[in-house]
Amino acid sequence: MEWKGEKIKELSKEKKMSLVRLSELTGVSRQTVNGWIKGQVPKGTHLLSLCKIFQISPDYFFSDESDSSISVPAHRTRRKTKVTPELQKDAYALAREYAIFFKNDQNPAVLPVARIRSRDENVVKEIAYNLRKRSGITGSEDPLNYEHTFRLLANLGIKVIFRYFPEKLKAYAFFTKIHGHRVVFVNNSINVLDLIFPLIHEAVHAIRDEVHISDVFDSEEEDFCDDVANHTQFPDEYVNWVYKNIKGAGAAIQIITLKKFANKYRHSLYGLVKRIKSFYPDFDLKIGGADTNLKKRFPTVGKVLFKEDDPRFFVQNISILSPLFFNMLIDRLETISDRKLGELLDIESYLDIQLVRDELIKMRKVPG
Repeated sequence: MEWKGEKIKELSKEKKMSLVRLSELTGVSRQTVNGWIKGQVPKGTHLLSLCKIFQISPDYFFSDESDSSISVPAHRTRRKTKVTPELQKDAYALAREYAIFFKNDQNPAVLPVARIRSRDENVVKEIAYNLRKRSGITGSEDPLNYEHTFRLLANLGIKVIFRYFPEKLKAYAFFTKIHGHRVVFVNNSINVLDLIFPLIHEAVHAIRDEVHISDVFDSEEEDFCDDVANHTQFPDEYVNWVYKNIKGAGAAIQIITLKKFANKYRHSLYGLVKRIKSFYPDFDLKIGGADTNLKKRFPTVGKVLFKEDDPRFFVQNISILSPLFFNMLIDRLETISDRKLGELLDIESYLDIQLVRDELIKMRKVPG
């Protein structure tokens, strides 16, 4: 759905209410109200305030031009990029390319859902514990790497689609529902270390059973998903163990030691340092340069998928990292044209589509 912020101005005129007064009633600045009018989507609590003031439903502010069978919730963006209608449009357009593919399969996997009683720390840890179990990780104190994370999505019944995102779509990944199928789109341009946290974050969105009004960006909901993702990736035991190993050392030694942990367990430094700081507020280590250097040792998602430009590696990696989507492709291969296959797998510029098809056929013939 597209946000129609100009309707705020129209309603204000009808009510003979100044925008200054509207900002006072909603508890935001006049500049924020102007931002809403120009296209910035308000967070859920502010949207509810607007609806109460004008005595209308949230749907009034959204166009109904989009396909109701596709839902693209607001999501975390890369760095400080704002969630805008344009960003939402790009995400929706990407999801829409798969509408027919998923429409032809009316039996989406049943996904265990989480009914959230509250957003306190006990609930956060409970959900994180269950997600870690579903990831298949063997060490109860170990952090999740990207293989664990993709296994988690598969075990939750979530289809994963790998794409190079449009330049305007500043996101690591985003969750959407297409004809009842729960799908996470992954940006191939992202380093695998940066992908773990946002994928877990999107998984939390996917298992929520509540319906959110008009897919509005809700900062409280996003913070809750962040908390669950943090505890899922980095359990308390791991965070405390790492801190004991660096406590009292100089900054240089702390960074070297943290890089050893990150390299061994394959995660970014930034997320771990953030978790340590949540336990020990006085911990203030600057790791920007070290985190950047660490990531140079690890590939992007695209490099993992398209290793050596060999169709065999590509097909094998898709089958491992996205087994549910892969199985749908295999089952429907004969009805998919080469052009459509290239679009679904985003491989037109990288691999010969016919060779990929041949490898898919081989995989289909493998017993079990």
